[in-house]
Amino acid sequence: MGIFDRLFNRDDREVTSRDLKIALKGVERERRKKQMEIRRLVQKRNETLARLKGARKENNKEEVDFLYEDLQQIKLDQALARRESQVLNLETVGLKRYLRGLERLEKTSSKMRVRELMQKVQMSGLDEKLRGTAVDEEAYLDALGATLEDLNLELEDTELSDEKDPDKDKLLSELDEIIAAEEGGDVEVAEEREHALREKLDREATGEAEES
Repeated sequence: MGIFDRLFNRDDREVTSRDLKIALKGVERERRKKQMEIRRLVQKRNETLARLKGARKENNKEEVDFLYEDLQQIKLDQALARRESQVLNLETVGLKRYLRGLERLEKTSSKMRVRELMQKVQMSGLDEKLRGTAVDEEAYLDALGATLEDLNLELEDTELSDEKDPDKDKLLSELDEIIAAEEGGDVEVAEEREHALREKLDREATGEAEES
């Protein structure tokens, strides 16, 4: 059961602003934890990339294969952490908006309108919009806004192999260029290319499209 179902779909009593404040604190705590996890994964990714470059430089094929698969797993972990972070961010937005709206309703002692808000949230399907593999942020925000508007409230598995993995070939080719620049004494060029490679991996980790 999602957070909005737990809060608004209850028969024992009406939801209160205190309920939302407690839930909001919990979500914000989980969001901070997830952000720390994402930073740790970036650090692990960079360390693995450095080890992969070293193994490639030494022509250690077994180590290259092992580290490349490790790098792919880190990318999957980053994608999952990114999705979970997005869900927590959207839940935070929803809880903050409902908290403001509910506080206004409580000041006017409008129990009927509080029940109306609960019914609208129950019918909104907000939690369902956060359960898919790809979170539809626009649809979620539209549904969130619709519940307040009338009240005038404001990993796909892939087979890894040398022959059938163009991403691996591309990454190793980029590492080869960095290694060649280092061995040729072009340290500045090597550093620029490695920095560019890490930036590209960062864009992939955050779901941004690669620049053409």
